[in-house]
Amino acid sequence: MKNKKQVGKALGRVPSGLFVITAKCEDKEDAVLASWVSQCSFDPPALTIALATLRSARLLVEASGAFIVNILPKADMTLLKHFSRPPEDVFKGVKTKKGLEGIRILNDAVAYLECELAQSMQSGDHVLYVGEIVGGKTLKGDDPYIHLRDNGFSY
Repeated sequence: MKNKKQVGKALGRVPSGLFVITAKCEDKEDAVLASWVSQCSFDPPALTIALATLRSARLLVEASGAFIVNILPKADMTLLKHFSRPPEDVFKGVKTKKGLEGIRILNDAVAYLECELAQSMQSGDHVLYVGEIVGGKTLKGDDPYIHLRDNGFSY
């Protein structure tokens, strides 16, 4: 690649939000902080998420065929801080309720979207998932967290 440093700076200017993807299969559940989430269809309503191949939540999404996207608030950094360095019990100290397939919804999220897995594909060091939205709700009137990265080659 030519001009990798310049490409990295340009790629970092692509805005993204911050989300917590929650997943559950049988008695195992997990949550992962994610920034690559985007709407990809109006009819049926669908979105894409990208999860690093090393993330254990990815295996739960694939096994259960479902996930929930929790949209983080801009004004309150509590959830962002918690899921940046989650404890061994990832949901300890976080208020939740059960959603689709018993997957947790974060009560303090701006909104959430419940998704059934429609497609997946490997894409470099991440796996891209397409989820058909089957439910969701706005929980707060807060603005969602949106950010830019200094370098598009790392988080």
